[in-house]
Amino acid sequence: MPYSPYTVPGVTFREELVRVSDGVTLKVVEFIPPDEDESLPVMVFVAGWISLIKGWTEVLQELTPRFRTLYVETREKISADLPDFKNLDFSVARMARDVVEVVDAMVPADRVFAYGGSSLGSTVVLELMSWDERQPAAGLLVGPVPEFHFPAWGIPIIRHCPPSLYTIVKPIIKWYLKYIRVDRKNEPEQIAKYYGTLDAAEPARLKANAMCLQNFSLWEKLPDVKAPVVIIGTKTDSLHGLEVLEKVVDLLPQGEMALMDSNKDAHSAKAGQLMVERLDRIAK
Repeated sequence: MPYSPYTVPGVTFREELVRVSDGVTLKVVEFIPPDEDESLPVMVFVAGWISLIKGWTEVLQELTPRFRTLYVETREKISADLPDFKNLDFSVARMARDVVEVVDAMVPADRVFAYGGSSLGSTVVLELMSWDERQPAAGLLVGPVPEFHFPAWGIPIIRHCPPSLYTIVKPIIKWYLKYIRVDRKNEPEQIAKYYGTLDAAEPARLKANAMCLQNFSLWEKLPDVKAPVVIIGTKTDSLHGLEVLEKVVDLLPQGEMALMDSNKDAHSAKAGQLMVERLDRIAK
């Protein structure tokens, strides 16, 4: 797959396949700037639930000309190779372990790095940052979700609906997102993005991951996150509520809020420029 639309001329890129400890192989897209300055931190970016790289085009175009960037596709995405699906773990903890193993495989032990992420990807990053593991210089995280609230009618569907019926259930999920969870008047781009990710999802993986998410909570782990974290929130994103993100910031020992006007802004060059500015601070 060509990745030139997600960067700028002069930046090289390649797909890496990283096999993690339970046999799953993850796809990582590595962007390498020209004349790379190895004193600068590596950005390890973990995108959200079943999200597509094209949703991060503008952010990557800001990051990749200066910083080596690893775009990590997590195991629920169709790009992952799953050798023994029925016995695999799709929990946040297992996804966090995956990211730790990718970093160990691809970032030299003496190299400074930072985590970026969005939504579930940000949640995964905060989970692993609470562990006694190799720590980043900072986390730059868009809209983490500390716990997942499925509608009451959704839980039986998740639990009992076979993946083969996903095409029937998908319109219901889209309706719920458009009319209940997302500000459709102010955030039409967000709706289109979620529709695209649902269309690209692999139903069995989606179900397995959702089953693991329904009882997950990050709240008790946040005080154990020692590295600085910038939480990037938005004023209009009802799916990642601002009050919830403010509580996340309050519980983080070195938490800070960076507020943007819209979800569109949080996926734009503006968010990328904020990340670049924070990465530059680390290098100084």
